[in-house]
Amino acid sequence: MFEYLKEDLRIFSEKHADQGVFKYFYYPEVRVVILFRMSQWCYSHHLKPVAYLLTNLNDFFHGVWIGPRVKAGKGLFLGHPRGIVINPETVLGDYVTIINQVTIGGDLVVVGDFVEIGAGAKVISAAHRPVTIGAHSIIGAGAVVTRSAPPFSILAGVPAKSIKVKNLADWLGEHPYYKFVCAGG
Repeated sequence: MFEYLKEDLRIFSEKHADQGVFKYFYYPEVRVVILFRMSQWCYSHHLKPVAYLLTNLNDFFHGVWIGPRVKAGKGLFLGHPRGIVINPETVLGDYVTIINQVTIGGDLVVVGDFVEIGAGAKVISAAHRPVTIGAHSIIGAGAVVTRSAPPFSILAGVPAKSIKVKNLADWLGEHPYYKFVCAGG
């Protein structure tokens, strides 16, 4: 848990260049992720009441419901975290970015590595029909995703459709942040 939190904080520091330790207390992006990682730790150490207390504190103070059973990889970034709801069965890959008012729900949603989910997007799976979002995909603001998408997809609309599938070279050329993360910067 602490390795993941360390990487979460590193990613936050890259996105917010403010100096000093106070940025870790001022920005809700950090507080939300810290409370989430603490709830995961408590849950995995059989302190379930404490885990759910932390989850409820996240909901009360930040308007974010991300329970301790959510499996989230390192480098998680929740930008402008208000109105974010993530189903407990969700699996989030490494370096996932989720912006405000996002709902991820249904039976099972798997979000690949380096996925960006825009403000107000919804990713909803139906009963017995999991939704998988491939690595390096982008879900546009306000999109409603109900079907799986391959890696490098750009999804937009209601219902969401793949408006473009990029290759790795295109993706790298447009996302210097990805090169920075892969280089261990």
